[in-house]
Amino acid sequence: MIKSIFVLMWMTAILVFANQANGQSKPQLIVLTDIGGDTDDEQSMVRLLLYSDVIDIKGFCITSRLGHGHDVKPEILNKQLQAYGRDYSMLLKHSIDYPHPEHLLSLVRNGLGNPQPLGQGFDTPASNHIIEVVDNTDDIIHVAIWGGQRELAQALWKVKENRSESELNNFCDKIQVHAIGDQDGHREYILKNFPKIHFVADGFAYMGPYGVRELASFRGMYMTGDQSMQDNEWVKKYIHGHGALSETYPVNGHGTIGMKEGDSPAFLGLIPNGLNVDIRPDWGGWGGRYRSIRPNLYIDAPDFVDGVANERHSVSQWRLDFQNDFLVRLQRCIKLPNEVNRHPIASFNDDNGGQIYRRKVAAGSKLVLKVHPELKEKEPDGQDLFFDWKVYSEINGHLNIRYKIAKNDKSIKIWIPEQGSDIHVVLRVRDSGSPSLTSYRRAILEIVE
Repeated sequence: MIKSIFVLMWMTAILVFANQANGQSKPQLIVLTDIGGDTDDEQSMVRLLLYSDVIDIKGFCITSRLGHGHDVKPEILNKQLQAYGRDYSMLLKHSIDYPHPEHLLSLVRNGLGNPQPLGQGFDTPASNHIIEVVDNTDDIIHVAIWGGQRELAQALWKVKENRSESELNNFCDKIQVHAIGDQDGHREYILKNFPKIHFVADGFAYMGPYGVRELASFRGMYMTGDQSMQDNEWVKKYIHGHGALSETYPVNGHGTIGMKEGDSPAFLGLIPNGLNVDIRPDWGGWGGRYRSIRPNLYIDAPDFVDGVANERHSVSQWRLDFQNDFLVRLQRCIKLPNEVNRHPIASFNDDNGGQIYRRKVAAGSKLVLKVHPELKEKEPDGQDLFFDWKVYSEINGHLNIRYKIAKNDKSIKIWIPEQGSDIHVVLRVRDSGSPSLTSYRRAILEIVE
């Protein structure tokens, strides 16, 4: 018993320190959702609410349903939040940080049904709420855009009209957007007039003049890779039946059989797991990887899987991990903490810290990273552990890095290039639970001459 308490305290300290070191201490989030249009918004909302203990939700802005109707449907979200309320007492047993359902209901704000007008006379409760949230923090506000961007564009218009240039810049500096496409056409207005905003344009090429859907990172949520955990029979068997909230998860997404959740990458990268770094979309994670094409603007970047580069791979390569993680979150609604699998710990060399492992390495040298020798003893459920390594060479174009992974997968030897930028190496630790859970540890190796 004493040993179990010690392990729990050790894990908690590690996770808290990891989140703070990576700038991921409760990332703050506003969601703009065209809920009531494509049913995948309702799918994504179930997943988001089950992570609301580690993501600080600051607002739900109900936006136009666009091609599905020039109106807003807050009643659909309210129904899901009420279902969350019925699961709330059980969720609290797993984490005291789950927000009260009445608090979440108080954060719902309606936008304009017509997605086009901007300017004088077109403020809404949603656009005003965005301003209020940003004004009331000194930290980054993540804005996940699942539908149209009008409410954000209107908020920015109002701030620009009523504040000095320096005040506007300070306001924009606190916003990081992850927009799924450009569904109402306001992206160019935002990018042109508010260049200080950190903007992830997910689906940049898909929603642009050429419409290349194969280049949209967000489509990696349900396209490419292992698709065994997402059809409608899987939804019925593994998602439904896990409390009231799970029953609000639509069986199919619009135009997709089973799970679609095309909007989920807009927040998946905020979940603290040792891989994600919320303010670095160029480093890759569950929400995809994005490359900078000008200051503060990031677009879809391709990752290699089985020798083939595609933007969707930057999300789909993690699908089995984030799907299993989701299933364990669903179990929280109906099972006690001692009945639910817990994450293993990922660490290597002699460093017990959960933060990014940074190390200077000499150009032309060799470096060995080893799984921390005590990981098995620290496994919270006493399960077997499995390891693998990813040299994330796409991040800085190190496509020809030589490395060798040991036969037992417990170490990796890397031959450092003679020149180049930082090298990212990710340790993935998976347990033998059901469902299996995965944790990560990222190393950043700085090449010095």
